[in-house]
Amino acid sequence: MGDHEQAINRYTTGTLRERLFAAVRAQGRDPGALSPGDLEEADQFHSGGTAATMDLIRATGIGPGTRVLDVGSGIGGAARAFAAHGAYVTAVDLTEEFVELARELNHASGLGESITSLCAAGEDTGLEPGSFDVATLLHVGMNLEDKASVFAEVHRLLAPGGVFGVYDLMGSNDLHYPQPWANEAAGSFVDTVSGYRKLLAESGFEVEREQDMSAPALAAMAAQGRTQREHPMPLGMPIILGSDPVDRIGNVMAAMDAGTLAPMLLVARRR
Repeated sequence: MGDHEQAINRYTTGTLRERLFAAVRAQGRDPGALSPGDLEEADQFHSGGTAATMDLIRATGIGPGTRVLDVGSGIGGAARAFAAHGAYVTAVDLTEEFVELARELNHASGLGESITSLCAAGEDTGLEPGSFDVATLLHVGMNLEDKASVFAEVHRLLAPGGVFGVYDLMGSNDLHYPQPWANEAAGSFVDTVSGYRKLLAESGFEVEREQDMSAPALAAMAAQGRTQREHPMPLGMPIILGSDPVDRIGNVMAAMDAGTLAPMLLVARRR
């Protein structure tokens, strides 16, 4: 089974919309009329959550009129954050269930005109070359066996001088499973920072910034865990994680604590 099939199988449930909307209603919100931040407990599906998304926005210069490509966009949380800052976003994901739900949430949040959600592979989007100013990849690389092909496609799609922001868990692939992105080692493709830098350079990028985001990410995850224990809320990351959410979160936090994994932000410029 290739990485595409593994990723689709890992994330597809057929019940995500039903479970998410039930949680939204349980918190007294209307799924058909949302503000961009109403879903942040569930749709900022990466270490550090909303704060990490804001760091990425600042690091890549996303703002009014920026043309952004978000690869592996999930249910669109980051794309909606970009659009809320005035960007025009094309969000690409392999998982049809995610893409269909993202489209609905984009419109419910009043951002449907600013976001185009596509079901496509990151290495073969079919989009026009040079049509983006910024591209982003948030906690997607761990599911990508062939990162080089995705990076090459991003290079093709960025305008000269465009910026590629990568925020992935990097380090050793010697991990305890399940992890948030994989049930077992066969579906996990974690790489080192040096591995990412090498692939980016070979794809025509120059890395301008490298930042270890472990401290703020661990603090945010610990705070979220305390909040859920003390004041359980229906809306949260377990909705997206599916089975064994406690084990998955515990395993990734243990790996981050041990230094086996680190959430790393790389900002690279297209040559």
